Amino acid sequence: MKCRVTVDIPDGEGWVEALGLGRDGPVQQFHTANVLRRIQKYMPYRTGATIKLTIAQTDTHVPEIVTDNPQARYLYYGMSKSGKSLNWDEAVMAAEGDAMAADLARYMRRMLK
Repeated sequence: MKCRVTVDIPDGEGWVEALGLGRDGPVQQFHTANVLRRIQKYMPYRTGATIKLTIAQTDTHVPEIVTDNPQARYLYYGMSKSGKSLNWDEAVMAAEGDAMAADLARYMRRMLK
């Protein structure tokens, strides 16, 4: 007696999307929102305009933090009075990269339950 079994297994991309790990998935949205929340401490704050504009321009469904205004380039690439670079993304990753990775791991574990 012969028996034929067909199993439909999604390709790698199907698994990625099913787990919410795609470019627009909930894991990416959580990470973008988490970075946006944490990066504010490393951005210049005189009036708060740059931070407020960044929050308004950033869509957490897209994996990028947007600060689109004329002075942002100068502020990002400039130097602080102590001579340190002001690259906010590098600063937040250096200071809080491990914490953000732990946040992401906790979020993913919660999703899989």
